[in-house]
Amino acid sequence: MDELIVSERESAFRYIAYTAGALSGCRRTANTEIRFQGGRVILCVRAGERALAALRAPVEDRIAEVYCVGYKYELLRAHVCPAGLTPEEREILLSAIIAADLAADKRYVLSRLAEVKEHTLDGFYLFRLRELAAKWKNIAACVPPVFSNGQLIEFMQYILGGSRGRVFLKGNEVYDARCRRLHRASLLGEKTVPDTLREIVLSGAGKVECLGKADEREERFLRRYYAGRVGFFA
Repeated sequence: MDELIVSERESAFRYIAYTAGALSGCRRTANTEIRFQGGRVILCVRAGERALAALRAPVEDRIAEVYCVGYKYELLRAHVCPAGLTPEEREILLSAIIAADLAADKRYVLSRLAEVKEHTLDGFYLFRLRELAAKWKNIAACVPPVFSNGQLIEFMQYILGGSRGRVFLKGNEVYDARCRRLHRASLLGEKTVPDTLREIVLSGAGKVECLGKADEREERFLRRYYAGRVGFFA
């Protein structure tokens, strides 16, 4: 049996939980264990050589999103705090900044993950992703110290302008065009904003189909930031 190991600080358990989500439905081909040891949380996947090789790609895709969503959010939240926005609006801004470069950031991280046999998430970030972190700090430095709601709407329109993707909102869940439930918002530690709103923004989709009745907060959000890009089907 071969092993694939992923570890992280215990305080950042959500990153391991998100990574482990790539293994759902693999119980017949792999043995998965999560354990706590010395202040760390460790995901250990054991499987035959061929089975483990097949699991490596989806696991590393999740790891890339841990960095490009979770770690990037931590950095941005420490450096981006413009006056003029409510806590909810600030979270939408941070999510939009993440979504703007998510595809490119993921490609970069995946290229750096090649040949890594044991993933120590925090250590890899500190020593192998310093250039990416520097890029994110430069982006944060470009955010003006005062940011109005009107500017946020304009920024959202800019981000959405080149996107042809579509997501579906059903109750408290968001699905992509292939009917896969999205969970990226679970990588964000702060919970002052409903995950559904941030999930929509993080998807980078240009259109939202609302299946069923949206609550008042969701409908206000969609009409404000996705005007002309949202369909309601109650």
